[in-house]
Amino acid sequence: MPLNFNIMNANRIRPTDNVLVEIYLDGKKVDTYEGTGFHTVEQAVGNAFDNPERADTNIEDYVFRVTNLADHTSARYRVNAGGNVKLIPEE
Repeated sequence: MPLNFNIMNANRIRPTDNVLVEIYLDGKKVDTYEGTGFHTVEQAVGNAFDNPERADTNIEDYVFRVTNLADHTSARYRVNAGGNVKLIPEE
Protein backbone atom coordinates (compact mmCIF):
# COMPACT_ATOMS: atom_id res chain seq x y z
CA MET A 1 0.00 0.00 0.00
CA PRO A 2 1.34 3.49 -0.78
CA LEU A 3 2.74 5.35 2.21
CA ASN A 4 0.43 7.81 3.96
CA PHE A 5 -2.70 6.21 2.52
CA ASN A 6 -5.55 4.85 4.63
CA ILE A 7 -7.63 1.80 3.80
CA MET A 8 -10.70 2.65 1.72
CA ASN A 9 -13.47 1.49 4.04
CA ALA A 10 -16.49 2.91 2.23
CA ASN A 11 -15.67 1.60 -1.28
CA ARG A 12 -16.99 4.93 -2.46
CA ILE A 13 -15.70 7.37 -5.02
CA ARG A 14 -17.24 10.48 -6.50
CA PRO A 15 -17.11 11.65 -10.14
CA THR A 16 -14.90 14.58 -9.13
CA ASP A 17 -12.32 12.35 -7.37
CA ASN A 18 -9.02 11.65 -9.07
CA VAL A 19 -8.69 7.85 -9.02
CA LEU A 20 -5.61 5.73 -9.67
CA VAL A 21 -6.07 2.04 -10.55
CA GLU A 22 -3.03 -0.22 -10.47
CA ILE A 23 -3.44 -3.57 -12.21
CA TYR A 24 -1.56 -6.65 -10.96
CA LEU A 25 -1.12 -10.08 -12.51
CA ASP A 26 0.65 -12.82 -10.55
CA GLY A 27 1.78 -10.27 -7.98
CA LYS A 28 3.43 -7.94 -10.50
CA LYS A 29 2.11 -4.52 -11.49
CA VAL A 30 1.36 -4.66 -15.21
CA ASP A 31 -0.45 -1.36 -15.79
CA THR A 32 -1.81 1.79 -14.20
CA TYR A 33 -4.78 3.96 -15.09
CA GLU A 34 -5.71 7.37 -13.72
CA GLY A 35 -8.95 9.22 -14.29
CA THR A 36 -12.02 11.00 -12.98
CA GLY A 37 -15.75 10.76 -13.61
CA PHE A 38 -16.35 7.39 -11.94
CA HIS A 39 -19.46 6.89 -9.84
CA THR A 40 -18.38 3.47 -8.52
CA VAL A 41 -15.28 1.38 -7.91
CA GLU A 42 -16.71 -1.04 -10.51
CA GLN A 43 -16.60 1.69 -13.18
CA ALA A 44 -13.01 2.59 -12.32
CA VAL A 45 -11.87 -1.05 -12.46
CA GLY A 46 -13.75 -1.69 -15.72
CA ASN A 47 -12.29 1.37 -17.44
CA ALA A 48 -8.79 0.49 -16.25
CA PHE A 49 -9.07 -3.07 -17.56
CA ASP A 50 -10.61 -2.07 -20.91
CA ASN A 51 -7.55 -2.32 -23.15
CA PRO A 52 -7.21 -4.13 -26.50
CA GLU A 53 -3.98 -5.73 -25.25
CA ARG A 54 -6.04 -7.62 -22.65
CA ALA A 55 -8.75 -8.77 -25.08
CA ASP A 56 -7.76 -12.43 -24.67
CA THR A 57 -7.39 -12.39 -20.88
CA ASN A 58 -9.84 -12.89 -18.03
CA ILE A 59 -10.47 -9.99 -15.67
CA GLU A 60 -10.79 -12.56 -12.86
CA ASP A 61 -7.03 -13.25 -13.10
CA TYR A 62 -6.11 -9.71 -12.03
CA VAL A 63 -5.95 -7.78 -8.77
CA PHE A 64 -6.77 -4.07 -8.79
CA ARG A 65 -5.57 -1.50 -6.28
CA VAL A 66 -7.94 1.45 -6.41
CA THR A 67 -6.58 4.63 -4.84
CA ASN A 68 -8.72 7.70 -4.32
CA LEU A 69 -6.13 10.45 -4.64
CA ALA A 70 -8.67 13.01 -3.41
CA ASP A 71 -9.02 11.56 0.10
CA HIS A 72 -5.86 9.40 0.25
CA THR A 73 -7.61 6.05 0.63
CA SER A 74 -6.82 2.78 -1.11
CA ALA A 75 -8.09 -0.81 -1.29
CA ARG A 76 -7.50 -4.00 -3.28
CA TYR A 77 -10.20 -5.65 -5.37
CA ARG A 78 -10.80 -8.71 -7.50
CA VAL A 79 -13.57 -9.41 -9.99
CA ASN A 80 -15.32 -12.72 -9.31
CA ALA A 81 -16.74 -15.14 -11.89
CA GLY A 82 -20.10 -13.35 -11.67
CA GLY A 83 -18.51 -10.07 -12.72
CA ASN A 84 -18.80 -8.49 -9.27
CA VAL A 85 -15.95 -6.41 -7.84
CA LYS A 86 -15.02 -7.73 -4.40
CA LEU A 87 -12.81 -6.21 -1.72
CA ILE A 88 -9.84 -8.45 -0.85
CA PRO A 89 -7.57 -8.25 2.20
CA GLU A 90 -4.25 -6.45 2.13
CA GLU A 91 -1.19 -8.66 1.83
